This record gives sequence, C-alpha cells and structure tokens, in this order.
Amino acid sequence: MEKMIYLDNSATTPLCENAKKKISEAMEVFGNPSSLHSVGFEAEKLKENARDSIYKALGVRKLSGDRIIFTSGGTEANNLAIFGCIRSKPAFKGKKIVTTDSEHPSVLTPFKTLEQEGYRVEYLPTNGGKVDIEDVKKAVDKDTVFISVMAVNNETGAVYDIENIFKTAKSINPNITTHCDCVQGFMKIPFFPSKMHVDMCTISSHKIHGPKGCGALYVNADVIKTKRLTPIICGGGQENDYRSGTENMLGICGFGGACDFMRENLANNIKTTNEVREYAEEQLNAIVQINKPKAPAPHVLNFTLPAIKSETMLHFLSSEGIFVSSGSACSSNHAKKASHVLLAFGLSEKQADSSLRISFSEENTKEDVDALVSVLKKGIDTLARPN
Repeated sequence: MEKMIYLDNSATTPLCENAKKKISEAMEVFGNPSSLHSVGFEAEKLKENARDSIYKALGVRKLSGDRIIFTSGGTEANNLAIFGCIRSKPAFKGKKIVTTDSEHPSVLTPFKTLEQEGYRVEYLPTNGGKVDIEDVKKAVDKDTVFISVMAVNNETGAVYDIENIFKTAKSINPNITTHCDCVQGFMKIPFFPSKMHVDMCTISSHKIHGPKGCGALYVNADVIKTKRLTPIICGGGQENDYRSGTENMLGICGFGGACDFMRENLANNIKTTNEVREYAEEQLNAIVQINKPKAPAPHVLNFTLPAIKSETMLHFLSSEGIFVSSGSACSSNHAKKASHVLLAFGLSEKQADSSLRISFSEENTKEDVDALVSVLKKGIDTLARPN
C-alpha cells in the first residue's frame, strides 16, 4: 500500500503547521524566561503568548485568577493534581477519595499509592462506558475530599458526563476538589472547565498536533486561593512556585500554536471526525463486534475481532501500511494482560485480548476507512483461528 493510513491519533498526532511555526520562532529566542534582562523577557513573552492560547482554548478569562501550569505532559499534570492536592493538607490523610475503574494509569497508579498510604478509595464502575449518577451519590460523602474522572476514555471513546458528575459531588460535599483528566477530550469535544464544576483539568500537547513532552494543568482560582495545591517538583519556583524547572520553551510554544490551530477549526473538526467514525462503524459492523459506549467521542472507535488476537491483527495491518492500536500507548510496554478499561466496559478477557482501537483526526477520510475494512477482511480470512 503506497499511502500510510494513520488511525492511532489517540496515541499521538502529527505536528500541525502552526505548531511547527511557533517552535521555529522559539528556536530563535534562546533566553531563559526567568532571566531578568531583555533576552529573558523576550522568551517570557513567547511563553505567556502560548499560555494565553491555552486560556482561550479552555474558554477561561486570563484575569479570572485561574492558572495554567505547564508540565512535561499529561502524566505529570495528573500526578500534580492528585498528589499536589491531597498532600496540601496533611489532615486529609485517612479520608476518602473517588475515581473510576477506567482511568488512565497516570491517575489510577497515584490513587493506588494513596490507598496504600491509608486513604479510602472508591472506584466508580463504568460498565458500558457510563458512570451512573447513583453510584456517584453512594461514593461521595462529607468525608470525601477529592474526585477524579476523565472526560473521554482513551480506549473506548466513552464520553463521561463530567458536568453532572461533579455537580452531584459538590452538592453532597461543597468542599470536595474535582479533577478531570481531559487529555483525550481537549480540543476533541466542547470542554469548558469553568462551566462544568471542574476545579482542575489535565491537557496534553501531542494529542492535538503539538509536540511531545509538554502538557498543562488548569487550576481554578478557588483552589489557588484556598491553597489546595502544593508542588511535587521543587526547586527554582517556576510556574508561580507550582512546577520548578526551566521551562520547555519549544514544547510550550508549539503547544500554544496547536491550541490556536485546533480552536479555530474546532466545530468543523468535530463534525468531520464524527462523520468518519460513524461511517467506520457502519462499514465494520458486519465483520467485527463494535464496543460502542452510550455517549461516544467523535474520534474513537473500539471493536473486537473474531477469534484473532489484537496484537496479531495489529502487525498484519501495519504490514499493509495501516496503523491502529490495541489499547493505551502509555501502557503498551508493560506485561501483557487484559485491558482494565475493556474489562470494566463489560468485555471478557478473551474479548479484550482481541480488541483494537482506531482513532481519527480531522485529516482522516472515508477512503481511509474503506482501506482499513478491505485489509481487515483480508486479515480475518487469513488469521482467524477456528473455534
């Protein structure tokens, strides 16, 4: 196949031209943004321009008192939100924290760590790709200090009702801190934290056509005012003392450029990817089992193969120039075991071990889907194991 067909945009995305432009501009400004001279001020200006772009992408007023804290990526931002909040008040120790059973490892692992330290953790079930509000009401009480729920699941594409979940949590305990891992939702679905009862949210550059190695944590003014966040990386006091270390200027500027690109085309991008995903669902429905959540994201589609392991089919597709995923790229190098997300969704271990994820960007077309279906049929005929 002459054309490479890339259908793994939930793992990472190619750099957009605007990100490349901003990175190129930043390469000419070598100053340290913390330096108190004109070269440093020039770098500081570029950094703040990128921060302004992220404020706009999140629908946040720059002078609202809300903060954008630059990090090395989504994983660090999640860790900063969770450990930074929980450990900001030692009196929280032993109290309850809540998340779902389908979170990214960069959320689940910190929760497991805190559980080992004595915190009581409630894991909300996500069967069928849905968080039941009644489960939220049962899990959250006056003793609950923190809740983290992702906006879009990275494996199933399930869109969780963040606004209703967090509104419910705060109605039970107004003092609870809410955090949303929005790495897979940012610039893929409409998401405005200030309108959705979100105190903190995590975003990442390389999921939206920006460079790798850069992310950010949005923190609202109330969390800042009440000192509910403490740094987990200490040193020179960059990022208003919340994240020390000389800033990754190329990453930050590229991130800002990607935000501008995605924001200007958001409505059309959502429409385009959703149309391609729906077309893929129609074309694939006859040959595979579609694992469709109640509220699917525009850009993610998960399906189970008939009697073929996902890794086997993944390599077959790759040999034909089609690139998909068998799950989260961040955990693909770990010991082989069934995806906790797909098991929570309701699949058996055997089904989970035979499932693939395709994820679209605005650059993908229905012709890409046709090519995938053609090669997938060929692979099924070639690789399917007899029952």
